Amino acid sequence: MGEKNKNKISIERLISFFLKLKSKRPDPVETDYSRWNQSEEAYQQEQAQWLEEIRRKKQNKNRG
Repeated sequence: MGEKNKNKISIERLISFFLKLKSKRPDPVETDYSRWNQSEEAYQQEQAQWLEEIRRKKQNKNRG
């Protein structure tokens, strides 16, 4: 039973800790909203390009 109380206290402390953290949000000027209305086709194409770029980077890393 003491173990449960010990865990409960640490969980409450963690919750309190994370609630006190201040996160830095990007300025609205820096935020890119251009993709909000992106079509599924455009999204899939963008993802394929990104994946190909990752594959190329891995290949180059493995070669040299």
